[in-house]
Amino acid sequence: MDTIMESRAHLSTLPYTNCTTRIVSLLDVPIPEHATDDEHRDIYHRYTRDMSVPNARMLRDAVQSIKHGISPPVAFPTETVYGLGADATNEPATSGIFAAKGRPSDNPLIVHVSSVAHLERITGERLPEIYGSLVKEFWPGPLTILLPVPQNGVFAPNVHPAQNTIGFRIPSSKFARFFIAATDRPIAGPSANSSGKPSPTTARHVLDDLRGKINFILDGGPCDVGVESTVVDGLHDPPLILRPGGVSLSDLIAHGRGCGNNFANTAIGYKRREVRPASSGLATPASASSSEPISYVEDVTGAPRAPGMKYRHYAPNGRLILFSEEAVVEGKVESKLLELLESAPAENNSGGGSVKVGVISCHWPAFAGLSISPAENGVVAPPALSGSVFEPITSIGRYTIHTNVNVTLYNVHIGPKTTDLGHSLFGVLRLFDELGCALILAETVRRTDEGQDASEQGNRPSSKIRDIEDAVIDRIEKAAAERVE
Repeated sequence: MDTIMESRAHLSTLPYTNCTTRIVSLLDVPIPEHATDDEHRDIYHRYTRDMSVPNARMLRDAVQSIKHGISPPVAFPTETVYGLGADATNEPATSGIFAAKGRPSDNPLIVHVSSVAHLERITGERLPEIYGSLVKEFWPGPLTILLPVPQNGVFAPNVHPAQNTIGFRIPSSKFARFFIAATDRPIAGPSANSSGKPSPTTARHVLDDLRGKINFILDGGPCDVGVESTVVDGLHDPPLILRPGGVSLSDLIAHGRGCGNNFANTAIGYKRREVRPASSGLATPASASSSEPISYVEDVTGAPRAPGMKYRHYAPNGRLILFSEEAVVEGKVESKLLELLESAPAENNSGGGSVKVGVISCHWPAFAGLSISPAENGVVAPPALSGSVFEPITSIGRYTIHTNVNVTLYNVHIGPKTTDLGHSLFGVLRLFDELGCALILAETVRRTDEGQDASEQGNRPSSKIRDIEDAVIDRIEKAAAERVE
């Protein structure tokens, strides 16, 4: 028996291959916006009663595979990004997550539960008092809280490698809560992508990355938020944000002040890149001021305390280059592009002397101000772009200065709102992958200032928007291969 168990543990670390990856529609299931765990399970049992319906049969198989831990992990939708889920109490099952993603083994996993009652039943412990009012306000939602590893030892060790805490959250997505309640298991669920690649916000993104490595992708449509959850450690004094995300620093501070608890002192616990607001001059690194929150950054020499904060992450296939506002003004976009085209043509060229370049336009002009000839009249959009949600805001042009290489540019105009960039970033990076862009040009995220983006913030800059900028800056900086100042 020991030999059998050792073999099972070894096999669980190897990725599955040749799986017939199937998409299961949760949109066909009558899931209400709000329901109890028992109501979700009743809906699940009624829907899967008729096994003559292919979608019902596949949904049952997906849920049963989680409950019994006998198959690869299952991709499922949340409001932030799609997750790759397995039973967090089953070590071989959670090993399958690391194997399918190619995820570093020291990167902790966030555990998703369907309700506070579900969490307390699994852990065998009451929620710490510090989190009581917090979860009432922000759960379900894009907030992950750190709790001590339960004394009952129910969770697989690889969920919290080298850590004495585990991150938990309740997704606001009705599809996620339905899936979790149907399995009646705590679901360990990092983003459902190959490790290091842009996080998936649609079922198609998951299929592109993990086809053949998993059996089931539960489809709940596009994600709403677009960036992952905020990770907060309320056990620390003061509480720390370990990863920026959908709940802002100002949200947590305002909550703490309103409830009279320690979250009024919430601080930053990750390495934060500061830039001056656009109106104060060109965007350059800024030192902390008295108005900035105190930063408690711990040098991590072992395992990261929060997912996605140690390794280069979210990277597209093409080389993403960020340009500061100063670099744009000084014409460094064109000079850098020429340098890359001339110094590494063999790397960038494809299709007989041609290269494709993606451009993300927020504040800067279309095509980053490069000298562009419009694409020929009646040009047909590539299949990856045709029908895409980004097709209406994408322009195609030819770069004419460099005569040795045929350069096609795809300019996606997102606009100046940081929330729009955060919602679209992962999808745009994946679009550029599908288009075969060898290079991607983007500007650094600008900090807001008074009077800026008035339609989004009113007469004064919203502190919540200011803090969401942290999440977007974190994601795009981790995706970038180079930054030009």
